[in-house]
Amino acid sequence: MGISLMICDQVITETETNKKSLIGVFNSISAGQFPCRHPKICIFVSITGGHGKTKSRVCCINEKTGQTLFGAEGDIDFANPNHVVEAVFEFNNVVFPAPGLHCIEVLSNGELVLQRRFAVRQIKAEEPQ
Repeated sequence: MGISLMICDQVITETETNKKSLIGVFNSISAGQFPCRHPKICIFVSITGGHGKTKSRVCCINEKTGQTLFGAEGDIDFANPNHVVEAVFEFNNVVFPAPGLHCIEVLSNGELVLQRRFAVRQIKAEEPQ
């Protein structure tokens, strides 16, 4: 059912063509201390193979604790199974309580259709000279 799931800083949609430009694609986040606040995370999702109206959900889960850190849900209406739906989800000021592996999941009617893992890492602060 799924085609793609990308994590990035920004998605720009060209108004005349509806083409998407993904800016600042990333697979990890680094922070010097925790909890850390990430200013903006955009999730780009492209899905096909649906039938009619489906209840959909995108969420970020901490793999160690199972805690959902952020998410959104809504309906996606597929005109036919070959219809490709593109969606952009923007989350601002996301707080990560601790470093570790996380997973972005996309569910349709409760079924997992896309997922992407990413790491939240702690970096050491530079020592004063």
